[in-house]
Formats: sequence, C-alpha cells, structure tokens
Amino acid sequence: MKEVFALIEQRKQEFAQLPLFEFLQDKSIDPRQRLVFAPCLSPLVMGFAELCTYVFREEPTNNTIQALINQHTYEEQNHWQWLLEDIHKLGLDESLSFTDALRFLWGEETQKTRQVCPQIERYIFKSQPLQRLVAMEVAEAAANVFFSMTAPVITELQPITKKQYRYFGGHHVEMENNHNLTTDDVVPFFEQIQLTDETRQELLELVNIWFTAFTESMDELLAYAQKHKIEQPLKPHKLVCI
Repeated sequence: MKEVFALIEQRKQEFAQLPLFEFLQDKSIDPRQRLVFAPCLSPLVMGFAELCTYVFREEPTNNTIQALINQHTYEEQNHWQWLLEDIHKLGLDESLSFTDALRFLWGEETQKTRQVCPQIERYIFKSQPLQRLVAMEVAEAAANVFFSMTAPVITELQPITKKQYRYFGGHHVEMENNHNLTTDDVVPFFEQIQLTDETRQELLELVNIWFTAFTESMDELLAYAQKHKIEQPLKPHKLVCI
C-alpha cells in the first residue's frame, strides 16, 4: 500500500496548487466573496454524508480495515450540519422557490460537484474494504487542503461579523486532523498491507479518478465565485439532468 499512499500524497500536493486556493488566499477580495460558492458544495457534502451512512459503512464486520472505516463514517456523517450553519451565517441562505432551488442544485454550475459522490459510489458499492479505504483517504487528503485554505479566510472574516464558522473555519481543520484514519498507529498499519500487482494497479487508478473528480469540482467552485457577486449569490440556471 505504500505506493498507493505515495500517489495520494503526490496528488494532494498537486491539488493544493489549484487556482481556487490561490483565489482563497487573495486578501484584496472580500472574504465573503471568496466563499460565495458555499451553497454549491451542498450536493457534495450532503452526498458524502449519505455515502458514510449507506455505502462506506458495513456492520457488523470482522474485518479490521472495515471496522476503522466504520468508525470514520460516524466521525464524518454530521459535518453537513456545519455547512448549513455557515451558509446561513455567510448570508447565502437566500429564499428560493422549490423549483428555483432545484434549478440551482441541478444546474450547469454545480454539475461537476454533483458528480463527485456518484464517482466514488460507482467504484466502491459492494467493493472490498481496501477500495473504500482508498476512497476515504483521497477524500481526507482533498479535505485537508480545502479546509487549510478556507480557515484563514474565516480568520479574516470573524472580526468583521463577530460570528463563528464551524464548517469553513479552524474547528473543521482540527476535527479533520484528529480523525481515526490519520493517527500515527493506523497509517503505518495501512502502509504495511501487501497488495497483488492487479489490486495495486486498480487502487492507483482509483486515486487518479477520484482526485480528478475533486479537481473538477474545485475548478467549478472557482468559476462560480468569479461569476457571482455576494450580493446576488444564487441564480438558478438551466437544468442539465434532462
């Protein structure tokens, strides 16, 4: 598994260079404007919570890897609540008709972000624990980069609004850093797992597929933030699902 973890680290470093993260660091832009894409994350965040509950988790289990995955799903499954809190506190909780809300959530501007969780589910549904583990590790790596970039934005914003932001701020970074899958005793255990050549190649391909999905989502969020002003954040667009 060492080669798989090495590729995850390599792709993580490449992921950290995405234009979105440069945008998030631009202090010439209003901090709220830098996070105007927050509602667009809803399909990914809510979808990942469902993956944790219905796809990643398998109980009961006698498999050590699956048991660790199960524990991780309980750590992750309620983070969506923090996103909803932050969307409201950021002033992005705009009232929409039901049909306009559907047009926004299933519109062109959230298409790639909507596809992240289905991309993961496609490969791990009824899979072995190793495939689920790699999916979790890729998601954790991407999340680590993302929240390390949003937390400084929140640090700028809090003195202005006098509000706490649990999803985009330091609270989430701290929680991510303390997940069971990243502890000093668990990571070496994973790295020592011996793989067949076929399984190794499969897992390496999955790492690339999933990082590509997360990358396309980040590019989409940036495009949205550059196009939509904080004063008018939600504009329903043409549906693309029909």
